[in-house]
Amino acid sequence: MDDDLQGLLRRNDNDFQLLDEVASRFGDADRECIVLATAHSGDLFEGPALVELRQLCDSLAHVDGVDSVRSIFDIRRQGAAGSLLPIIPHTHNALDQKALAAAKTRAANHPLIAGHLLSADTSSSLLVVRLAAQADASAHLNAVLGHIEGVLAVARTGPAALDLKLTGLPALRNQASQALRRDMLIFNSLGLAMAVLLSATVARSLRSTVVACVPPFVGAVWAMGILGLLGVPVNILTSVVPSLALVVGTCDSIHFIEDMRRSVRRGMNPLAASSGAMQRVGAACGLTSLVTAIGFASLAAARIEAVRTFGMAAAAGAIASFAAVTLLTPLLASTPFCRGMRLGRSSRLAGRAANLMTAFSIRHARPIVASGCLSLVLLAITCLGIDADNRIADALPREAPASQALAHVDREFGGAMGMNVVVQWPSDLGWLDPSVLNALAKVHAVLDHCGLRSSLSFATVAGTLSDRAIRDLTPDAFRDMVDPESHTAIVRARVSDMGSRALEKVYDNIDAGLASLQTAQPDWQFKLTGMSVVSTRNIRQLVRDLGSSLLLEVVVIGGILSLVFRSALIGAISLIPNVFPLAVIGAWVVVSGRSLDPATVIVFNICLGLAVDDTVHVLSAIARHRHESISIASAVRRAVAETGNAIVIGSIVLAVGFAAVTISSVPSLAGFGTLACAAIAAASVAELMLLPALLVVSDSLSTATDSTSRLPKTHTLSQSTVWIQK
Repeated sequence: MDDDLQGLLRRNDNDFQLLDEVASRFGDADRECIVLATAHSGDLFEGPALVELRQLCDSLAHVDGVDSVRSIFDIRRQGAAGSLLPIIPHTHNALDQKALAAAKTRAANHPLIAGHLLSADTSSSLLVVRLAAQADASAHLNAVLGHIEGVLAVARTGPAALDLKLTGLPALRNQASQALRRDMLIFNSLGLAMAVLLSATVARSLRSTVVACVPPFVGAVWAMGILGLLGVPVNILTSVVPSLALVVGTCDSIHFIEDMRRSVRRGMNPLAASSGAMQRVGAACGLTSLVTAIGFASLAAARIEAVRTFGMAAAAGAIASFAAVTLLTPLLASTPFCRGMRLGRSSRLAGRAANLMTAFSIRHARPIVASGCLSLVLLAITCLGIDADNRIADALPREAPASQALAHVDREFGGAMGMNVVVQWPSDLGWLDPSVLNALAKVHAVLDHCGLRSSLSFATVAGTLSDRAIRDLTPDAFRDMVDPESHTAIVRARVSDMGSRALEKVYDNIDAGLASLQTAQPDWQFKLTGMSVVSTRNIRQLVRDLGSSLLLEVVVIGGILSLVFRSALIGAISLIPNVFPLAVIGAWVVVSGRSLDPATVIVFNICLGLAVDDTVHVLSAIARHRHESISIASAVRRAVAETGNAIVIGSIVLAVGFAAVTISSVPSLAGFGTLACAAIAAASVAELMLLPALLVVSDSLSTATDSTSRLPKTHTLSQSTVWIQK
């Protein structure tokens, strides 16, 4: 498992190089956890709260995997004769009321504490816990955070009863990952159980359900195994590969079973029925897997490495699904346990619904094509309003302590995510030169103008000291803010979880302000960096890559179908029912006020895999029935009579499975389930109504007799390729 955001968004560009340089020189702020401590009394400077808070700092500093702890107790002030004294005196006994009041006044007015480590009402304080190098790696992070949570649990039992919550990027990342895994396990298991129960009820046979469900499940396991063999980590993108294999595999498996049921009802031997299904359905399944694999492999053209990896992994998953279904489904169906009538019954209701939809489509082909194409255009226009956005809170359970802590930190302290401005000055200036301090002050002004009023640098410290005290400062005390050897300093600030779309506007304004400083001081450098900055901009690039690659997949799929069926017309027609469900869920995203994030884009890929599967099965069945003496309308009716039941049942089973996910407490996961159900419904309607109408209208409008512009008449099937013979 890999929940590292940097690894997901990493690109070989200057942004990440600068990010790595800052982390090596000044420490990695992305390794900082934040403990939000709130006094139940409403004031940390009343009762024993302050003593317990200091004890908590000492306990956290001794946790294995913690590098340092920064708190209000570390901040110094200028005392008599230029000495530096702690803001909050450190005594063995609790401070008296007068000393507490004086410490509270100093802390509430100190620029390094107020708004940074202490809330305006002095009820809350932040403890910044920086993890040691490699402690934030996925393999160790959960254990380190577990030790920290153990220390917090002990501190909560103190007399002051501090309310302690853990947040910060490592903690948020870990909690989001755990919540996602937990909900996916719970709701996917619930969805799978509901789907199995539905399948058994419809077919009136538990054995047929075993035949339908085991091969796709094995295909999903094989897909995960391929990831492991290739050393590909499971992240938010590659985690969809098993689901994709399961979706395509389930549809193919149901088509196999329906074909074998028809053969058995005609009196065919079960073994012969399995062999015939391999010839009739196996080629369509192979073609589906080939088309899907090539379509996903086209993601190799993406700019972000994680997207390229996802494309190759999804292609491998499609092949694994095909191998499992074609090998195991006929094998299981031909065993004494399942053969013959033990495969259960086909759903008359589902078949009747599919036939009625197709019959209506054929009778009103021209109006349906016109309305369908017009709807597609309007939906596509609506999709132009889609914008990418990503919020950390959407990946956390709604009422989780992590969500509440994040909202509190955003409200009282400006945010939990960090960003930096790197300032580099000419080599002939010292780090305490007034021009350096003045330049840092100008950067603070730019950030303040852009709404980030809680920025920090060593100039902030210098502003609280006399000239004499400033001259006595040593760079070792500010190694996380200044590097005199490279003539570099950074200005740190926090940003709230307002979403990548809003943050990008903020960062664009900051870039404009820094550009004006650069123009006024051409010998200086002012660069905006930080994981929040890079992730905000690369999340949008990630979504753009997935979106543009999705269009490339559609074109590639249409081209392959044109070659396989030896008909450019079929290739063009197949694009419309494949694109239609994508346009439906895209418009749904816009109308519902949602934005594209990685989890949402994944739904488009699942939808495309399902739509292609149904399209190939319908076109293959039409090719089997289209003869000189049979009209296109009759061929379509016979094809849907064969495949419609499987399309409807497969769609219902998958929709029921995904519907269970919609009640998840994780907003991104619940939205995923809702969009997946909408995608399945749209794909089914497109295949059973829009595709038949398109075929009938295109055949009637075609005036050429060339077979490349008409539907194929007869066919033979050879492995995974459908060759058309005149």
